[in-house]
Amino acid sequence: MNSDAWGGIEVTDAHAHANRALLPRLLTTMAETGISAAYLVAGGVVPPEELSRTIVTEGPGRDVDADNADLLDAVRDEDSLAVFYFANPHRAADESDLELIRECAGIKFAPGVHGVGHLDPRVQSYVDLARSESLPVYSHCIGNGALSVEQYARLARRNPEVNFLLGHAGRGNFDLLAAQEIRDAENVVFETSGGFDHVIKEAVAVLGPERVVFGSEFPIQHPRVELTKLALAVAEPELPLVLGENMRRLMRGARQ
Repeated sequence: MNSDAWGGIEVTDAHAHANRALLPRLLTTMAETGISAAYLVAGGVVPPEELSRTIVTEGPGRDVDADNADLLDAVRDEDSLAVFYFANPHRAADESDLELIRECAGIKFAPGVHGVGHLDPRVQSYVDLARSESLPVYSHCIGNGALSVEQYARLARRNPEVNFLLGHAGRGNFDLLAAQEIRDAENVVFETSGGFDHVIKEAVAVLGPERVVFGSEFPIQHPRVELTKLALAVAEPELPLVLGENMRRLMRGARQ
């Protein structure tokens, strides 16, 4: 019998990173920690030190593309894995993006990589594709300006037909404002990776357990760390919702 607090719960990871080389390690880690499915974003787009600097300084970011096609090809025979298209909003979406997006489970923005604000028309061009293809959108928000949670919530309110995921517990670690900032944008769910357990408790209290989803941020964070945090932060009857049911329900509303 699994002695983990989440043993017996069908766990779905809403947010992990991978590339072809990392897949064996990811699959082993999922098996060891009891994760049955994961949604992936192409990793290794910029060096970790550069990403950290951009997040801390709120920009400027740079024009760089992820290898979405290679990750899609790498997971093609893995039924437990699906890919979010890593958009580069330094250019508006075009037919080449759409061709790959139609193979994906969602669309992901990373202002910390690209430095393009959530209300930029080029970002909206990808959201328009998300709407037309019935896909959710994910973003990692930073700071208090164009890349912020507040601006992301505005984007969500402008596009009520699209489901949005707020990544990394807002701005990460001790962001108690993020749940309040998305509270009235009911098409936004709160993804927990990187947030303190106190922040997760607050998000559940403010948004309700139905709007909170588990993400690991593998490989930067080990899934067991995030799962243990949630087992401490979320009441036992609500754990199945946060650890998997909410994400699976959100994705059932999307084309997979």
